[in-house]
Amino acid sequence: MKEHHALLDEVTYIETLESGLKVAIHPKHRYLKKLVSLQVNFGGLDIDYFVGDELFHIPEGVAHFLEHSIFSNNGRNLAEEFASKGARINAYTSKSVTAYQFDTRHNFDYLLDYFLSSFLIPEFKEEDIEKEKKIIKHELNMSEDSIHTKIYQNLKRLMYKDNAIRTDVGGTVLEVMKIDKDILTQVFKQFYHPKNMTLIISGKVDVEKTMDILRNSEFNKTNWSRFIPAKRVTDKTYLKEHFYKTKSKEVEENTISIGLKIPDEIFENYSREYINIGINSLINNIFGLGSKNYDYLDKLDLMNISFSAKPSIERDFGFVNVYIQIKKYKQFHKEILEILENVSKKPLDEDLFDIDKKAILGNFIRLFDSLPRTHEFVSNCLLEDVEIDTYLKKIMKLTPKDLEPLKQIFIKENIYSIIYLKGSL
Repeated sequence: MKEHHALLDEVTYIETLESGLKVAIHPKHRYLKKLVSLQVNFGGLDIDYFVGDELFHIPEGVAHFLEHSIFSNNGRNLAEEFASKGARINAYTSKSVTAYQFDTRHNFDYLLDYFLSSFLIPEFKEEDIEKEKKIIKHELNMSEDSIHTKIYQNLKRLMYKDNAIRTDVGGTVLEVMKIDKDILTQVFKQFYHPKNMTLIISGKVDVEKTMDILRNSEFNKTNWSRFIPAKRVTDKTYLKEHFYKTKSKEVEENTISIGLKIPDEIFENYSREYINIGINSLINNIFGLGSKNYDYLDKLDLMNISFSAKPSIERDFGFVNVYIQIKKYKQFHKEILEILENVSKKPLDEDLFDIDKKAILGNFIRLFDSLPRTHEFVSNCLLEDVEIDTYLKKIMKLTPKDLEPLKQIFIKENIYSIIYLKGSL
């Protein structure tokens, strides 16, 4: 196995198995737990895609539905089996990935093999599918009752034309009702292939013993069909309307949500790793505690604890979301738009930039004191195809000049905003 050093004494071992499954093991012997994640390169964004020359269209929410279905196929109940062995198992679906995770202190060898064997050819039963539809329908209805979810979804609808981007990963009730056994089987065959997955293991594990289990597992020994990577199709057409305002008795206070859409050319010219690092550095410089903009807004009584500025960066699209609940909404909206539109014209605060890099260094070192955070770091590196050995070095070498191309996204054309006022229409 090839060794990768995030820090001198923090080693990740990586190997690709015969089946094509990429495995990363990060031993942490002072912890009792073992954490395991299986990441599938398939998420809520994957609705229209090509496999070779053939175009496929599947209902919205299939990735999320399949995640649920894996827990009860081939007569198994993963939650019950893992609980009976003193372990916990969970899963989630994002726009870009479906991930299955378990943690345990005991029965690790058995659970690891059992876990992987659950991703062999499944048998989806019609009664289980119908039962799952009812569960997911209930989840979606609950989600739609959340005003914060509505605001976030409406912001995406303002920015993007493609439903794959605009809708929740769970889809809509109407779309979920279209899912059947044939669709689940087709999608499983196309995406749940070892060459489209990564396995991450961390904690108190014996590396060689664990690799022997993996190499000899039925999952690895199975004669898998030839894998053809899917080519996703998304429509990221710019929309004309950039502003939406309404009244709602559901909001506790006037709420502003602003989306700064990252143009396609940024994803074409830079890696997702670089975009993540660069955008986060810019946000900290523009809105971080101690920044000129933060102090300016604070003096105007336009800052409070509800304020946030966060990037959401997926496989090939992304945006920065600026959010606040505030009484003086007109003044805040005017000031924040002016700040955003002037970012590309003004130099970054170099002193704050250096302070931010030191904070990143400290946080990076401390993350290895936490088993879950270590596991998350390794998982993200594999998901985003990031070099573990050079991750920190790249951040430390970053200069304000390097961020100039990313500053150019801060223009009026890329800014969309929604205002929800407290009250009735």
